[in-house]
Amino acid sequence: MEADALTLEGILWRLALALLLVLANAFFVAAEFALVGARRTRIDALAEQGSRRARMARTAIQNLDHYISGTQLGITLASLGLGWVGETTIAEIIRQAFDGLAPPWNVVATHGVAGTAAFVLITFMHIVLGELAPKSLALLFPEKLSMWTAGPLIGFSRLLGPFIALLNGSANLLLRALGLRAPTEVERVHRPEEIELLLTQSYEHGLLSEEPVEMIRGVFDLSETTAAEVMTPRTEVVAVPVDATLEDVADVIIEAGHSRIPVYRDSLDQVLGVVLAREVWRALRRGSPTSLEDLIRPVPFVPDSKPIEDLLREMQAERTHIAVVVDEWGGTAGIVTIEDVIEEIVGEIRDEHEEEPPPIEEKDGEVLVSGGFSIAELNELYDLSLPEQDYTTVAGYVLGQLGRIPRAGDEVSFAGGRLRVLSMDGRRIERLGLVLDGGLPERAEEGAAER
Repeated sequence: MEADALTLEGILWRLALALLLVLANAFFVAAEFALVGARRTRIDALAEQGSRRARMARTAIQNLDHYISGTQLGITLASLGLGWVGETTIAEIIRQAFDGLAPPWNVVATHGVAGTAAFVLITFMHIVLGELAPKSLALLFPEKLSMWTAGPLIGFSRLLGPFIALLNGSANLLLRALGLRAPTEVERVHRPEEIELLLTQSYEHGLLSEEPVEMIRGVFDLSETTAAEVMTPRTEVVAVPVDATLEDVADVIIEAGHSRIPVYRDSLDQVLGVVLAREVWRALRRGSPTSLEDLIRPVPFVPDSKPIEDLLREMQAERTHIAVVVDEWGGTAGIVTIEDVIEEIVGEIRDEHEEEPPPIEEKDGEVLVSGGFSIAELNELYDLSLPEQDYTTVAGYVLGQLGRIPRAGDEVSFAGGRLRVLSMDGRRIERLGLVLDGGLPERAEEGAAER
């Protein structure tokens, strides 16, 4: 009886050890996925608020290579131990259950059924309890679990630090032997393409609305958009000569509705700076003999090829709201304001005095489009193939095809449709009508309506 009691006690201890190894495996799996999935900004914020667990989680995240290797070592040791202890223990329990069978069935049950059943049961416990369940919890609550698991993981990794370093070094040597190298922390940060994919998936699953998605995409587009693409072109710039009276400038400000007006000498190619509307009003109210030149403020000059990401940074540094855009010959190509840049992120910002029609709309089977509308966007909306490398705007394309200053009613045909000049503003094409040979596709109508 004593021998049977000892055997039973030994089996119970082995079962407890097997369960402990499953829990250890689950801990290391949860720690690994939680550290990788935790938002660093959230952990940093909690750490700054004084959370000790958050500080430990931040320590582990900042040295991710080392501690991920620690979790991998822990998972490997727990799995090996579980296979060694758990499978033999379960097999022994099943074997004792078949002891009452007559030979040779007891031998068949011992070597066949017991071993197979033990392997299946231990594998099930290992995968479900030790892998899938902790992984799912870590993906649901990455910050919480990273804070709860960071402390024990750091202690474990310090205890086996030399061994972990040896394993990391061996892995890196193997990668170098294969002509590869271990990824750095910078390379683990999401690339713009990956963030674009995350935004698309979040929008499709209803986690983000269209507005914030478009704003974030606009931020990424800043480095690819130039000043020439967002500026007010020279032909539309409202400016005053330096010898104008303050009364004349006030009239221009009222008519244009701008708070800053460029001032030039002789022509727009010689812009001296800008005057602020409030300073003009102040000078007129005081009745002091102030000339327009006394109110001119300097303005930066930027090349038309300058990315608006750099332009925005420069305007912030110089604390200016407007810049003069110059072309490759040094002439004034137009002006760009801080509002123009911000509109690339948040979309069109319409002032109270602006009553312009939308840049593109569909009416009676025809697309009404402003002359300054992007030819690339028009191609995308209506699946056209108008040349984008030679022209930036629809008006530029029509001018290039006609070879002269257009008149209302002029038409330009292309493969798939034609463009008709609807109205002119002096020598500038103000509005055009686009007629597609096959009519307006339903997809395009929805896209244009949204714009």
